[in-house]
Amino acid sequence: MVRELFNGIAERYDLANRLISLNLDCCWRRKACEEALKAISPEGGKISVLDVACGTGDMLLCLRKKLDERGIEAEFYGLDCSENMLEVAKRKVPFARLFHGFAGDMPFGDGSFDLVTVAFGVRNFSNRKKGIEEIYRVLKPGGVLAVLEFSRNPSTLGRLAWFYTKGVVPLIGRLVTGYGEAYSYLVRSIEKFPGPEELAEEFERVGFSTLKARWFFPRIAFLLLLRKDR
Repeated sequence: MVRELFNGIAERYDLANRLISLNLDCCWRRKACEEALKAISPEGGKISVLDVACGTGDMLLCLRKKLDERGIEAEFYGLDCSENMLEVAKRKVPFARLFHGFAGDMPFGDGSFDLVTVAFGVRNFSNRKKGIEEIYRVLKPGGVLAVLEFSRNPSTLGRLAWFYTKGVVPLIGRLVTGYGEAYSYLVRSIEKFPGPEELAEEFERVGFSTLKARWFFPRIAFLLLLRKDR
């Protein structure tokens, strides 16, 4: 179901994101990339980076820019279940190796990556525990995971952000993409998704340690930064 929803909005997905978030989605990705790269300690040579649920490649673009700024060479990989999103990504991130697949059964060997990112994708895992276990498996010992996600926040600002998300986002999404169900699904998935502390516990049960959990303005998006200790 999720694959079909994203296949239906792929060509106008980026435009819809910019309009709906007032371009804040770019800011959230940039901050997530910066925080993730502070946590890694490359020891010379290239690092390997995987973006799970890579969509149209926005996170891969951001990661490449930030790594270039630090003078760190990297090999980039993306994984997504939507064929149409990957077709868009191929045009945007020709430097990355892109794979069609699912988080719960990734086509990569054990300990393949120094850094894994998931931007607004964990909510869409059909089996979240299996997806978390697979991310743990493909990370190298000491590797870093950055999760960028949406959830409800009980603060005043968070409640205002949720009011906008629930009432306005589906309308804009329908106008821009002609596929309103995808954005109604977005609202439903956020409503029942755990916040950063509860989500961190799910990752810790698999073996991750939490490095940082923080909300981004306007307290509808959050970053969870984790490390594979062994």
